[in-house]
Amino acid sequence: MKLSFKLSIILALLLQNVAMAAKLEEMEILYPVRYVVFQRETPMDGTVRIRGHYPKTAKIERIEARFCEREWQVLDPKPKDGAFTGSLHEKVGQGKLEVRTKGDTELVAEVQCVGIGDVFVITGQSNADGRGDAHIILEQNNPFTGTKYRKNTWSRGDDPSANDGDHGSAWPMVLNELIPDQKIPIGYIQAAVGSTVVKQWRKGGSMYTRMLAIVTSATDGNMKVRAVLYYQGENDITHHNKLSVLGNYNEYVENLMAAATDFHNDLKCPMLIGQITNLASERDRNDNIRRGQQYAWANHPDVLPGAVAYDILPTDGVHYRDEMNMRAYARRWTMALLSSVYGQKDFVNPKLNQAELLDANTVHLVFDRKLKIETWNGKGGNKAFGFRFKDNTVVLTDQDVISTAISDKEVTVRLGKPVKPGVLMSYGSGKDGQGQPILRDTISDQPVCMVFEKPLVKP
Repeated sequence: MKLSFKLSIILALLLQNVAMAAKLEEMEILYPVRYVVFQRETPMDGTVRIRGHYPKTAKIERIEARFCEREWQVLDPKPKDGAFTGSLHEKVGQGKLEVRTKGDTELVAEVQCVGIGDVFVITGQSNADGRGDAHIILEQNNPFTGTKYRKNTWSRGDDPSANDGDHGSAWPMVLNELIPDQKIPIGYIQAAVGSTVVKQWRKGGSMYTRMLAIVTSATDGNMKVRAVLYYQGENDITHHNKLSVLGNYNEYVENLMAAATDFHNDLKCPMLIGQITNLASERDRNDNIRRGQQYAWANHPDVLPGAVAYDILPTDGVHYRDEMNMRAYARRWTMALLSSVYGQKDFVNPKLNQAELLDANTVHLVFDRKLKIETWNGKGGNKAFGFRFKDNTVVLTDQDVISTAISDKEVTVRLGKPVKPGVLMSYGSGKDGQGQPILRDTISDQPVCMVFEKPLVKP
């Protein structure tokens, strides 16, 4: 038995050596691997960067390549020492990449499902990484296969898609909506980590350093992506991370603005910053983080609005876990991408343009889009929730709102108690409006932008 075991080990080693020797006699494409998406450079085309090796003993004049069974092109006119590199400038698409030698030795190699399209880097906390219970599979009728880079490997963009565990995330759902709409290959690079804080996402921070390493590996050092998607802030409300800003507005803004600059400097792309939902009962801390996110949208040249989720009630109070929750959250990211990246203005969040106090009990609001009253999961309502009025020490809440009448873009709010000119109005503050019928866009269902202590004046 002992002899038989030793012989089996020797045989296995011999077979391994034979396999390695055979591999050395083959041509191999080292990059791209299957499911890689290259970031396009214009709406119509991009560059496929290729490297690989072939047997040093082979007599080769040149290396040629083709993408999606189009015309063969010279990839490397003078390969040497068993290695080749080169690039193809090609139209947007997805398919087979083929490489062949020309000369006395003829060798071929291929990689399936390589794409040219858009690539997004996912950053932030656990809701960006994903904590979903359901696993979503890509739709078969999508014109292209969505892909992901997760745990050092490119693969199809299906769930599981979280780095931490085998959870589902929003991103397969986003792929299922974006790919048919944009008609391009789309991939995402998963770099988010749960329980992180904004200071860790600045240059020199542990998460930022990790993110750069992940993007370097995913792109083979090319570093070209369409945008960074950032959803973070919950842990900057709590004390669980020692680097938390603990809801300090100025400190959060300083670090978030610096992080956006760092991302742009290294990746040369915009950053879409999502606005988090309410966490626990810390109204002021929640509002400071979300005000900071709005500040970045308005004041940083390379920041765009991401998903707005203040009205969605998370499954466990923090995470989007059940499928309905996750679909609502994913839809917000889809709409943010359609508006911020792809220029479809029907998907922007309605903004407050005018706020007046007509009399002591009547508030008149004017938004930039037509509105309706509805919950995040489609249930209608006769009165909009989410209001808060602060007049010195007096605070009026939704229970003090008698009615909200909508006429196109205008809203008339009737209060049960009188207020004075200069009263401060907020909308969506803390958990106000969370899970309730609120003001939202009639076309896209997007919630109106949060409002923080807007003074109401006489017309």
